[in-house]
Amino acid sequence: MLMLGQSAWADEPSAAENQAFFLDAATCAAALEARVVERQTQARTDARDQAMLSDVEHGFVFIGVAYKRGLRNPQADEMLHAAEKRWAALPKSDKEARQASCSRQGQALIDDVSMLERFLVRNRASARVERLLEKERDKEKDKP
Repeated sequence: MLMLGQSAWADEPSAAENQAFFLDAATCAAALEARVVERQTQARTDARDQAMLSDVEHGFVFIGVAYKRGLRNPQADEMLHAAEKRWAALPKSDKEARQASCSRQGQALIDDVSMLERFLVRNRASARVERLLEKERDKEKDKP
């Protein structure tokens, strides 16, 4: 019984590991959000919309896992704002590589969370993308 308890504690990330994950999560959330914004400038297609959904899901799972590990506001917002500033200063080639890495990491996180957590991430991501697409449709209607 004691060994089971020790094993469970061994699986818990340390404070330093959590902090490193929080930084990575903020960076990836900023990177994936930037890619969604880039995709919005592309012609609207089903493939583009599906790619946007995937990016939003990956960004949301980073946020959800960070929250589950204990990250809260105002630290979460501060980390995200700092990551957005760092992101803006990166060269394009670094951005593309980081976005690809964040997508892979995000998919791994989605694969690792529970079915309920996966449902929540996908549900919220779908709602977010639908709001973005609705704004696009509204802009199209407003054009002369």
